[in-house]
Amino acid sequence: TIYGDIGTFMRDQVNAHLKPKGGRSFYIDPSYIIRSSPVRAVDHIFCSRLAIDAVHTGMRGYTGVCVGPIHDIIVMLPSKLIASGKKRVNVHRSAWQQCVQACGMPKSLSGMAGKD
Repeated sequence: TIYGDIGTFMRDQVNAHLKPKGGRSFYIDPSYIIRSSPVRAVDHIFCSRLAIDAVHTGMRGYTGVCVGPIHDIIVMLPSKLIASGKKRVNVHRSAWQQCVQACGMPKSLSGMAGKD
């Protein structure tokens, strides 16, 4: 392409602006994101809401937070809290099995393979 990747261009421009102030931004290339279920028509609504709330959070001056859903409410969580430790998913519990079924994952990822 003539212009290159807009995502990396914007990341570099934002980082150049933030660096003198001690800030930085991150860019996750969408091609690295794995989606295990088909796109639904309402997905754009959720993504738009997250994007708007993330921008508003930054414009309010909040730093060191992540925007995301908890029980269908968009919240700001301190990044330190999110990165404070690992949480393991018990693949034998019903919550994981519901996730596997809802996303249409193969049985090999269910944690139940070979347990017929």
